[in-house]
Amino acid sequence: MNKSEYQKIVKRHEVKNNRMKNALMAFLVGGIVGILANFFYDISLNWIGLEKTDAGILSTLGIIFITTVLTATSLYNKVARVAGAGLFIPTSGFANSVVSSSIDAKFEGPVYGIGSRMFYLAGSVITYGFVSAFLYALIRLLLSLVGVPLV
Repeated sequence: MNKSEYQKIVKRHEVKNNRMKNALMAFLVGGIVGILANFFYDISLNWIGLEKTDAGILSTLGIIFITTVLTATSLYNKVARVAGAGLFIPTSGFANSVVSSSIDAKFEGPVYGIGSRMFYLAGSVITYGFVSAFLYALIRLLLSLVGVPLV
């Protein structure tokens, strides 16, 4: 078999990627997650009577809780295959990475397994988030020292 015959076989068995369908599913699922978060926010604000910041925190915790339950029951990956990138918004994607790392390491025990590997996937996000926040604050400080008005 020569190289061109091999390429024909590979092309024939290649998975066709429907980008339009994937984009639409990501848009719809991301919208549904946003609506769900807004629903938690409205319930917290209007029915429970929390302040805006507290309602926002409770809304975020609701998304984290749902993601944690879906990940722990192995449903998150099944939904993610259909939903695509719409499910990986920062809150749910981060929660999934923490919980899935914990589940993978549970056999090593609570300290050496779950505790030490909980942030295995999410550690770089946390690290670069802190570095970015520090650099942003430093730039704002320097700009304010030279008289640039900051809004």
